[in-house]
Formats: sequence, structure tokens, C-alpha cells
Amino acid sequence: MNKVCSTRFFKKALPLAAAIALASPVVHAEQVDLVGLNLSGAGFAAQVLPGIDGTNYIFPVESYFQQWSAKGIKLIRFPIIWERLQPTLGGALDPTYTALIDRTFGYANKHGMKIILDLHNYTMYRGTIIGTGNVSYNHYQQIMTLIAQKWSGQPSLYAYDIMNEPHDSMAQWPIMAQYGINGVRSVDKVKPIMIEGNGWSEATRWPWWNDSLLNLKDPSNNLIFQAHSYFDEDAGGNYTAIDVNKLDVNYGVERVKPFVEWLKKNGKRGMIGEFGVPDNNPRWNILMDNMLAYLKQNCIPATYWAAGPGWGNYFLSVEPINGVERPQWPTLKKYIDNTTCTAIGPFTAPVATTPAPAPTPTAPAPSTGYTSAINNFTNADWLNGVYRKAAGFSVAATSGNIAAFKVGTSVRLANGLVTKISSVQVVGSNMSVWVSSSTLDGTVVGYPNKLTVADTAGTGATTPAPTPAPTAPAPTPAPTAPAVVATSAMNNFTNTDWLNGVMRKAAAVSLPATAANTTAFKTGASVRLANGQVYKIKSVQMVGSNMSVFLDTTTLLNGSAVGYPNPLTVVTQ
Repeated sequence: MNKVCSTRFFKKALPLAAAIALASPVVHAEQVDLVGLNLSGAGFAAQVLPGIDGTNYIFPVESYFQQWSAKGIKLIRFPIIWERLQPTLGGALDPTYTALIDRTFGYANKHGMKIILDLHNYTMYRGTIIGTGNVSYNHYQQIMTLIAQKWSGQPSLYAYDIMNEPHDSMAQWPIMAQYGINGVRSVDKVKPIMIEGNGWSEATRWPWWNDSLLNLKDPSNNLIFQAHSYFDEDAGGNYTAIDVNKLDVNYGVERVKPFVEWLKKNGKRGMIGEFGVPDNNPRWNILMDNMLAYLKQNCIPATYWAAGPGWGNYFLSVEPINGVERPQWPTLKKYIDNTTCTAIGPFTAPVATTPAPAPTPTAPAPSTGYTSAINNFTNADWLNGVYRKAAGFSVAATSGNIAAFKVGTSVRLANGLVTKISSVQVVGSNMSVWVSSSTLDGTVVGYPNKLTVADTAGTGATTPAPTPAPTAPAPTPAPTAPAVVATSAMNNFTNTDWLNGVMRKAAAVSLPATAANTTAFKTGASVRLANGQVYKIKSVQMVGSNMSVFLDTTTLLNGSAVGYPNPLTVVTQ
């Protein structure tokens, strides 16, 4: 968690910008701009407040709009900073910063461009998460109301991106997002509202953390979900310690596919608001090209990070240097002309299917009394394993803890408080457990105290964690055969995307997301299909109570031959 946070802020400490590419609301049949740009500047040096235009931050002058419009870019995602727009919480808008935004809309309108106005604040105001401390949900609703009041009448306003990259606010973000929607809709009943996702809005892990956003209510029914995608491991856009020559050419596709599949499953529209690749190896452009082709097939827009003033030689920037185009631009340019998409996709409505039979548990389900020690660490964000700015604990991501600490479960704290788990986030070998409570005191309920599963009355002894039932050892294989490590039946369902639990359009199978399966079927493990073929697991995607296991092959699997009721088996190689 701390590693991801630090790399993210490193990227964002550079001159900020974000990508765009949107389309008109579903009610209009207009051509969708499949590729756009984040035209940055106004969000630079967000730690310097209020800052000075031209010194700490830079509003793009008209030539940037003129240049990119001439190249075919018609949609801009434009980051702004809340603290500069409203220097006093709950107060009036700053006239200088507001006038510069007015000027920006004027340039966009003059050159036939549309703007997604992005509140680039990571769910915080002056470092305090909305819904904690002195920053209330009402404060956030007020600023979104003021933004709509000020700019809803601008003809070049396309949509409201109500918050950039929520993180460290797992419990608060779904609540504040509704407040943000309410603020905009109190004024503007027409324009789209962009909803980014928890976990830095990362596309690859989007389904892990964002089902709660499905409960958002928009009276205008015009929400567009927005994910971000960078191709380095932590998705922070730093691209350190990664060798593009070792990545599959469809790696970019696999990075965004979990988000796209989530949209299809839930009948939602979406876009990729930020993506970018380095300029140091032509192979990056191949990965980006394949991703953009996949997004085009699904009519999902994407906005590149980044363009605008102040980037210099920044390796992700697409802003020309002394009039010379950057290496990424020819690939982006391919997807500007669009004659196929007249609305934002992916259009697939939820498919009603018979739920897969519940798997036979390999271990007793944890019950009242299950306990776990809280992790022992303290830093700027955590005190004795308790989050300082929201009600959350860090515990080890063991199979027992994953099975026990689920959303909706009641837990008892060391001070006797009983509360429910509102969300859970697995981060490497640890997991953050967020509870419905005000901010907690780590000196009182943190390490060496424990977190205990309790009934709503708070009863339940702190008994040891249940011991998994022993299983018979696998028979000793023949010398030439790989040894069986674990086996799971595939899920039994068929629809337009799946056949007997096998994906029709990619080499993947669906399994129950039991504790045993999440432990066994990990990236890099070797698995054997019913036809005897052995492949490595390329990636794993958690989707509710199921998991999608993607295999390292470009050959599609035959669900009739290897799907349900056949098993998937982890083997040693």
C-alpha cells in the first residue's frame, strides 16, 4: 500500500495532466471521440497553495488548443485543484483561478473542443479525506454545486469528472460520490458525470473494490465510470524495473479488460481517463495500439496522459518538443477518426444466469469468535496498524482472514465497540479492513490488540482460528507426470461471453473464489486442463464470489471440451 501511494504521488508531483476521450450522452447519436488528451497545467504543484499562474502552475494558452484541435483532438480532460478554486473550505470561489478556467472554456469553444472538468483532489482537501476531520460530505457537495452553477452553461463543457483517483478512502468514496452527484444534479440535469474508482481508479483491479459504486443514484441516469491504466506493475505510471520486451503484445488489453468486463457485466458505460506509455522503446506503442484497438471494438473512449505546457522531456508526454512529434503520437493519431461508434460502450446488458452451485468448502467457515492480530507498523498514515484518517485496520491477508473478514461481518474492537465491515482491500500480503465507524485511536485499538468476529451483540470468545480440514494427499504421480497441487471444478454457467465456465473471447476460466482457490490459483502457477494441456496463469481477476483465471496463451479454449464439469488443476512443472 505504501509503495503504491508513494509511486503514485511521485508521478502526480510531476506537472499534472489527465487524458480524455469521450462521447456525447447516450441520448444523442453523435460520433464518439475515441482518443483525447489530458491538457494539464492548472493542477501542477498542488502542494503549493494558492500558487501563482506561470510560476507554480500553468493554464494553457490558446495556442495549445489551436494546435491540438488542428491535429484532430476534440476532447480535453482538464484537471483543476479544489484548494485553488475555493481557498477557504465552504467559502467563495477564488476570482483569479475562476477567471482562468473561464478563459479555458472560451479557448475550447473557439476551437471546437469539449472539456471534462476534473476535480483532481484524490478525495482530499488540504490532506484531509472528505468525510473525516473538518472536511464534511456537505463541503464536497457544496463545491460540486458551485462548479455546476458556474460552468454548466458553458457550451464547451462535456462532463463533470467529480474526483480524480480516489484512494485511502475505501469507506468514504461511495458516500461522497453520491454527495457529488447530488451537488451537480441540483443545478445540471443534462451533462454526464464521471465516476472514478477506488484504488487509484486502476482498471486492472477495478472489480476488486468498486461494486459499491453500482449503488449510486443519478436522477438523470447519465453516469460514466472512468478507470485509469498504466502498464507498469503498480499502475503508477513510473515504469521502473519493467522490461517491455518481456511483455506480451496484448498486455495492454489485459490491463483494461477487467474494467471492461465489469462494465459489460453490470450494463454500465465507461472510459479510460488516463493512460500513457514511455517514449524509450517502440514496443510500448505496440502494446498501446492493441489496447486502443480493443477499446475501439467496445466503443470505449480513452484520454492520454499527457499534453500541455510544462512537461519538457517527460517520458510519457505527447506534447511536441520544438515542433517535433513525440513517438507515441502516430499510434494515438490512428484512432482519432472514428466512424463506427455513436455512443459510449460497451453496451452489453447484464445477463441473468443461474448462479453457480456453491462449492464444497475445504475448511470450516470462520464464525463468531475468530480473531486476528493487527499488523504492527506505524508511519504517517498508520498508527499501530490502524489508519489515522479513516476507520480501518491492517491485518495479514491469510486465507483464514480473507474468509473471516468480509463486507457485512460484525467485528469487535479492543475497546468493546462492535461495528460492521464496510469494505475490504487486499494489498499484497496484507489486507485493509474498513469498518463503519468514526476515526479510530491506534493507541487504544491497534497492535498488539486483535480484531474479532462477533455477533451484533458483541459476544463470542476469542477462540483460535479454525483449522482447515485435512485432505488426503494426492497420489504419487508417474515420474513423467506433473504433481497435482490443487484442483477446482469450474463454474457451471453459459452466456454470450462464457461457455461452461470458459471465456469465449480469451483464454480464461471461471472458478469459485474460495480461500483455497485464491491461494492456489495465483499468477505464475502452472495449471492443467481436462485435455492435458498445461499453461501458466497470466493474471487473476476477482469478481464477487468468483474469480477469472487468465492463461498465458493466445489460443482460445474450447468450453465444450475443457469446461464444466471438468476441473482445473494446479500442477508442479
